[in-house]
Amino acid sequence: MANEIKLKNIAPANFTITLAGLANGAAQASASVDNSITDYPVAIVDLKIVSGAIAPTAGTLYEVYLLRHNGTIGDDGWVGTDSAIIIENAPMLGTIVVTATAAKAFTGKFDTSNFILGSTWGIAVKNASGQALSIVEADHIKSYRYHVPEIQ
Repeated sequence: MANEIKLKNIAPANFTITLAGLANGAAQASASVDNSITDYPVAIVDLKIVSGAIAPTAGTLYEVYLLRHNGTIGDDGWVGTDSAIIIENAPMLGTIVVTATAAKAFTGKFDTSNFILGSTWGIAVKNASGQALSIVEADHIKSYRYHVPEIQ
């Protein structure tokens, strides 16, 4: 029987990124993910972002960006910490379009396969919804799972 290329099952992990109360117009970077030993090529990023007590503006966005650091230079000055960031050049992974609903969970799944992850990577989330996010950190889920093709 011929070999098949299947996806190797890699356990999901969580990002360290503080989204509680993220203000409209603000962006937050995650702490870095160390990919230096495994050098996995692709990850799927899963997010659940909950709107705040005041409904966001319908049709606005939560924007998701890929951040990378080569040991010297990081996208948009990112140094690998869970901190505020100003997005200028980081590549966008995608967006989550919101409705005018307070305290609603919005979800998105983002594929990094159009980019090289490198040895140190993370994400940034920019709130462009018109209102702050939920102030309860546990409301937001921020995880990733590597996608690794393997001959079986």
